[in-house]
Amino acid sequence: MSESLYGFDPEIQRKARNYLYGGLRVSVFKGTVLLVLGLLALSLRLSNALENSIQAYVSDRSLTVALYALIGYAAFWLVSLPFDCYDGYILEHKFELSTQSLREWFWDNVKVSVLSLLLVLLFVEGVYNFMWLNPSYWWVFTWLVSAFFIALFMYVAPVLIMPLFYKFPRLEDQDLLNRLTKLAEKAGIKVIGVFEMKAGAKTKKATAALTGVGKTRRMLLSDTFLSNFSKEETESVMGHEIGHHIYGHIWKLTVLFAGALLLMLFITNLILQSGSRFLGRVDSASSLPLLALTLGLLYACFIPLMNTLSRWAEGQCDQYELDLVENPDAYISAMTKLCDRNLRYAYPSNIIEFLFYDHPSGKKRIERALAYKNAHRSN
Repeated sequence: MSESLYGFDPEIQRKARNYLYGGLRVSVFKGTVLLVLGLLALSLRLSNALENSIQAYVSDRSLTVALYALIGYAAFWLVSLPFDCYDGYILEHKFELSTQSLREWFWDNVKVSVLSLLLVLLFVEGVYNFMWLNPSYWWVFTWLVSAFFIALFMYVAPVLIMPLFYKFPRLEDQDLLNRLTKLAEKAGIKVIGVFEMKAGAKTKKATAALTGVGKTRRMLLSDTFLSNFSKEETESVMGHEIGHHIYGHIWKLTVLFAGALLLMLFITNLILQSGSRFLGRVDSASSLPLLALTLGLLYACFIPLMNTLSRWAEGQCDQYELDLVENPDAYISAMTKLCDRNLRYAYPSNIIEFLFYDHPSGKKRIERALAYKNAHRSN
């Protein structure tokens, strides 16, 4: 099928391709630099030297681990900052997607970093306390607690985390509110409300989502989405989002991620035990760089698998939307607009899609809708 039949703007898609590969180059370069520096620190035994320096002033081992993690995270943040700035600020402005000033971008980066640091400190303190409690099965206890907090995060994120970065007033468009409420009722799910996400002050990208679970489930539509998509297109996109909750994808993917984490922790334990002769005791702070490096590499290896599962779930929701809304033309129009407006490259190679796409490519999504449309036209 000719690319001209998919409806994407050729000029915008050429720009989207450059945007995609520009971001990938930054990510690969950043990952390579962090890997090289991590291996260099291990080979030079800098981890042991840092632990000895901290212990010269601190005797409590929990505090030693906390200070070690704090210094390590600060080093990680400083090394990552130029790459993050280029990817999240310079590249976004180069391709005319961001509306943030450098100061605003930096403040958001600081908020994310502080939240990440708190999670890192909790995780690291938990890991080493479990190591001191049971050196052989610390990874099992770590996984049990981590799995609980992952599930908790999925529940509270829409209420506690997202408002730190955006304002969420209730949707004022009564007609659209009625449409989306009826759509949710037709699907048989309950939502606590429909909210407008004030994203325009930061980005031109359009966003629509159905977030949270149970009493925190809510529909979110960015102001950049509302001003560029028709009500029919909005119903179509939200029909897809409803599909995730109908099929229980949030919990299923959370369980799968927790399973991947268990395997990652098991492998990490084996590597730490093997490296103990070189680094010293597994439960000493000096093992933290090897632990972080191992988990980081394992996570990178799991990304293609998680992306494959995500694309499968997204495809399932695309089909659900087509059956629920029964308006394939609105779906095609919405997907075309989303790809063009958000600079999502619609024609990636199979290997690029496998490695880096957590949604099916725009081309495949349109093909699904066209097949649905043709099948129902012949009936």
